[in-house]
Amino acid sequence: MSESFYDLLGVNRNATAPEIKQAYRKKAAQHHPDVSNDPNAEEKFKNIKRAKDVLTDPSLRKTYDQVGHSQFEQAQKQGGFSNTHFSGDPSDFFTNANFSTSGFGNLFETFFGGSSRSTPRRGKTLATSLEIDLEDAYSGVTKTIRFTRPESCTKCNGTGHPSDAKTTNCSTCNGAGTVTRTSSTLFGQIQQVTTCPTCNGERVSYSKKCNSCSGSGTSINKTEIPFQVPPGVLDGTTFLYEGEGAALKNGTNGDLKVTISIKPHSEFKREGSHIYYSCELPFQNAVFGTKVSVPTIGGSSELTIPPGTQSGDIFTLSGSGMPQQGRKKSFGDQIVKVQIPTPHPSSLTSEQKKVLKSFEKSTETSAKSGIFDKLKEL
Repeated sequence: MSESFYDLLGVNRNATAPEIKQAYRKKAAQHHPDVSNDPNAEEKFKNIKRAKDVLTDPSLRKTYDQVGHSQFEQAQKQGGFSNTHFSGDPSDFFTNANFSTSGFGNLFETFFGGSSRSTPRRGKTLATSLEIDLEDAYSGVTKTIRFTRPESCTKCNGTGHPSDAKTTNCSTCNGAGTVTRTSSTLFGQIQQVTTCPTCNGERVSYSKKCNSCSGSGTSINKTEIPFQVPPGVLDGTTFLYEGEGAALKNGTNGDLKVTISIKPHSEFKREGSHIYYSCELPFQNAVFGTKVSVPTIGGSSELTIPPGTQSGDIFTLSGSGMPQQGRKKSFGDQIVKVQIPTPHPSSLTSEQKKVLKSFEKSTETSAKSGIFDKLKEL
């Protein structure tokens, strides 16, 4: 892929993280394999997602801008970029020495409490639901999700303090960013190193807090994002939107989980990719047979009713059901159950009553044979 990540998303090199995410959502909705007919849609979607992942990660984006697209791609194929400095944090030694595959990573985690790799803290994963109609689940649709989440404070840019605030070493950790606890075990005394609870690993304290977010670095805001519902989505399906969850001071955004809820339909019942429909048929049509237009979730279809059809008989309209999620041009069936209602005498005209009386006299009836059995013999 020779096209730069910026060109791929259609943004300029000075685009902010929110602008990049917005561009990604538009591109993803356009090239998602479930909605695009482009045979290369899946590959394009992967490239778009990768571009977003790199450009919304401050460290990776800085490296990408410094070395350029070609060198970045080449380095990623050879194992990616890694930091080589030692900051004084004991975990840096294990990270930079690349002992994670030899068992030292797990050993470090056991004795020092935490991962051997220095990973940024993440905000909380949020969850919301989206209610749609069965018709929307059939065709796929773009909906707007509205929810409330903690976002980076715009006044202090998520730092929690004004730019002119003075700093002093954290009094709890003395500027180390971590605190050490010693506990006694069967193996002797073990020290556990954890992030300082006072400065949250920043190593310093600030003389002033942001008067907008009170030092939290975040503010609660209402937001909305477009969501592409794929055709054939099942009720209860949960989608994960990376980086659309809660913001966190000195960390990365959490994720957003969106669960689909499909409203019950007045005519159709869905089971997987199949649709069930009950069709009422006048008894004379059941006797002599006919052709009827049956509504389907995608429109309508003609159904041939053979002579002598009984109430409760089942017919199948192949391919008239729901799309199978993730499988293009693959549909379930519509199952049609015929119901033949018995008319109430009060709904019959005098002429209709005379015809039925005449029919009754001309046929032999018994407790074991009903009117439809006799009609089949005509």
